[in-house]
Amino acid sequence: HVYRWIIENKLDKLSFARQKLGYCYFSAATTLYAPELSDARISWAKNGVLTTVVDDFFDVGGSMEELVNLVQLLEKWKVDGSTYFCSEQVEILFTAIRGSIHEIGSMALARQGRDVTRHINDIWVELVKSMLKEAEWARNKWVPTMEEYMKNARISFALGPIVLPALYLVGPKLSEEMVSSPEYNNLYEGMSTCGRLLNDWRGCQREFEQGKVNAVALLLLEGDRTLDDAAEEVKGAIERERKQLLKLVLLEREQGMPKCCKQLFWNMTKVLHLFYLKDDGFTNEEIVNVAKSIVNEPIHLFP
Repeated sequence: HVYRWIIENKLDKLSFARQKLGYCYFSAATTLYAPELSDARISWAKNGVLTTVVDDFFDVGGSMEELVNLVQLLEKWKVDGSTYFCSEQVEILFTAIRGSIHEIGSMALARQGRDVTRHINDIWVELVKSMLKEAEWARNKWVPTMEEYMKNARISFALGPIVLPALYLVGPKLSEEMVSSPEYNNLYEGMSTCGRLLNDWRGCQREFEQGKVNAVALLLLEGDRTLDDAAEEVKGAIERERKQLLKLVLLEREQGMPKCCKQLFWNMTKVLHLFYLKDDGFTNEEIVNVAKSIVNEPIHLFP
């Protein structure tokens, strides 16, 4: 179903984009495995594919005109006959994102009893604006402070469109107060900070070679640290964030987020720790090959 959706939306025609459907689907299937969570799995997988393609578009695939055009289209939201797409790439991406937003909004309406489509669109707008800022930093050779970097980078790590819409599809009704509460924001921030720092830690060598800013590089620029020292400092920060996130997930509040919703933030954090267990696991094919062997190869039972 998801592969067919990729073909129908022409995402396979974007030559710059990594094809990571296996990662995106299996990360959902291993954590949201109950039959009744099919919609949540589909939402998670499709938005995982989309955020990967959009990330590649902002990194290498698009011109500055195209990046700005996509951001403006998502901010505008309503499309009419006068809508300007500066390239076919922008039209493909916008059409796929908008279609996904409407599909998930329709599925969520049946469970939530209210229209959450605009909220899902706002999540996407926040993401592409953060990615545009990083593209501007790179083109202008601007080096942000660590605080500036992390404030933007935890959003640009792109977990928002994957996890946050799926919260509407796991069962409980979430009020507007819940999804604008400090608890919700702290869970999102903790998960995203863990993910961004894991990526920066395991991918620092590759990003050094590409000339990209990351947390390890910024610590080195502060001086009085070796590369190993900076990496260990980031590793320690990951562990602190992980523990704090677990406390938030386990803490029960009378009017707080439902436990099954909070669990999604923890599920994603576990997935990320698996991806980055040894290296930048999202870049190579090792994990997908393991998943394929589980599905396709016979299990040998020994006496």
